[in-house]
Formats: sequence, C-alpha cells, structure tokens
Amino acid sequence: MRIERAIDEYLAWRELERDSTKRTIDSYRRILNKLADAHPEATLASFSGRVGTERLRHFLRAWAEESMRERNIELSAATRSNIISVLHSFFGWAESEGDVIDVDPSRKIRRPPKRRPKRTRPQAPELARLREAAKLQELPAILLMEGAGLRSAEVVACRWQDVDLVNGRVLARRKGAHWQWVPLDPDVLHELRECFREIGPELDDHVFTVEVEQWVSQDRRVRRRKDPKVPASGQALWRMVKRVCARAGIGELSPHPLRTASQIAFSARATETLSRSRHCLGIPAPTRRRGTPMSST
Repeated sequence: MRIERAIDEYLAWRELERDSTKRTIDSYRRILNKLADAHPEATLASFSGRVGTERLRHFLRAWAEESMRERNIELSAATRSNIISVLHSFFGWAESEGDVIDVDPSRKIRRPPKRRPKRTRPQAPELARLREAAKLQELPAILLMEGAGLRSAEVVACRWQDVDLVNGRVLARRKGAHWQWVPLDPDVLHELRECFREIGPELDDHVFTVEVEQWVSQDRRVRRRKDPKVPASGQALWRMVKRVCARAGIGELSPHPLRTASQIAFSARATETLSRSRHCLGIPAPTRRRGTPMSST
C-alpha cells in the first residue's frame, strides 16, 4: 500500500472510530503529508523493521535542519514530541491492522522530555489596568480569558447565546469537543452584563469581534467591524491582547497567562479546592503512576 493511501485510510479511521475533531485531523495530516513528501514513491511496507526506524529518524533530523535553515528556529522538545506522537499513532494503527505492516518502526523512537518554559503570571494590579485599557468591544474577550479561564480557541468560538448572564456561567467547548458550563465571578458577570447592554449584540453574534482598517478613498481609511457572526482567528485574538497590554503599560502577555490568572483567583478562595479549579479550567485530573503513593495533601 502506498503511504499516501495509508494516510488517508488512517485519518478516516481516526475520524470515524476515534471521533477526532477537524482540528486534530488537520494537524495530523500536515505532519504525515510531510512524511509522504519526503518519501513520495515509498510503500508502507518499506518502513517495516530497522530500515523503517532509520528512515523515520532521518525524517526527524531533516525536519529539524530545515526549520533551522529556512526559519532560523530550533524545533522545541514539545514540537518534536508532538511529531513523534503522531508517528507512533499512525504506525501503531498500521501494525494493528495486521495486513498493512508487520512491525511498528516508530516503537524504538522515544519522545524527548518536555522542558517547562518560564511562566509569566500577571498580578492583580496588572489585570485591573488591563481591564481599564480595553475598549468596549475588546473587554468581553479579556474577561472570558482572565476572569473565566477560557482558552483562546474557546473565546474565539464563544457566542453571546453561550453566556448565561442570569445564572452567571458560560458554556465552553473544551478540548475533545466536550461542552462544559464554567462559572463566572460576580465582578466578571457584572462587567459582561454592562458590555452586553452597551454593545447590544444579537444572541448568535460572537463575543470576540475584529475591527479592521479599510481604504474608502485614495487618501482616507476608516475602521470597520467585521461580521460578528463569522468567528475571528486565534491570531487576531493574540494581536488584540498585545494592543491592550501596550495601552495598559504592562508587559506583553499572551492569552495563556491570562487564563492562568483565573486559576490563581480560583485557588485563592477558601471555598475553592484545587480539583474544583482544575475542573473549571477544563484541565484533566493528574494521573498517578503505578506504585506511586498518593499525596497526603
């Protein structure tokens, strides 16, 4: 079987039997298509055994060298780990099919240990300045990130009909396409109600909308808001947060540190336990390795 056909069958299997999201399928396809481009005439059987393992290691080295040569960026341990995980999944599926490949060539390839990056968590005074610097159309997205702990993709997909301004909660589409109600703090709920009254959106409008500059004449351009019923991109959300940080006079933040700020707020309350705060942020419970005693705390 040609590797291109095997990739199509594997992705169809993931979508049908594993219920993978479109975003996951697209991510896997990008990585596996790069492998197919590196070996355009190869069959899946040609990757079997030790030869296949060496081919995959050469593929990983070539990818890292290409990234350094063309973009002057070194592939991080997290990126390499993600690529290897996709290879493990693809060739593991091929081996389990029985008649596709005899031995998984990726089994001997280990994922590198992930390094913990330096985390920048904004403090309460910085968050207050961030809210003050945000414009009316920008404030709801800021509140959902630093007040409710929503991820950037969850903020971009959120509509006003998902925000329950009566009961103080927001319906978020979590990782794995799971829906979850996330509680809102009283101050966040109050400000979201004010934003809703002043903006006056329709319920099927997205909470985060983008404003762009357009030329209306040869020497004049105006700022116009894009269609609120069409979701904005994650990059547009990043650019908005960067602009608000600059106006607030604080260090540049990304959406993720704003999300962790809500975890600090959850943990600071005496009524909120660690497991409760993790649940509200959509973080899975930590797993315990076999033979490792549970913490007494």
